[in-house]
Amino acid sequence: MAPIDEEILRMLEILTIQVIAAILGTGSIGAADWLYHRGRIRQLLHSLWVSSSSTATCLPIVTWTANVFLGVGVITWMLVGALGVMMFFWLYRNLLKVPPVQRLRPGPIPLHSSGRPVPPSSNLNH
Repeated sequence: MAPIDEEILRMLEILTIQVIAAILGTGSIGAADWLYHRGRIRQLLHSLWVSSSSTATCLPIVTWTANVFLGVGVITWMLVGALGVMMFFWLYRNLLKVPPVQRLRPGPIPLHSSGRPVPPSSNLNH
């Protein structure tokens, strides 16, 4: 069996980092949404949390792409940093524009099996 090339190992490491970032980012965004929709955190914190998680999830692929096409260097890191900052603030600003979640009444929402009204129970059997 031929030895694995060093570049292939490096690509596998990068892929692993990207998959881990995606899993952690998805879990973090899910936790933020879960807490927000249950009234545990406010919209400001939710927007900050989701924007941070989304940006952190995208940074490994943006960094890898910049390194492949531009090479490793100060300019590449500045470009990745600028893109990360722009992505964060764009997401944060747009999430703050979404109307806040409002619950009409506390407790579970009743579910009906059909669109037809349910007739009142009969008193004939009592």
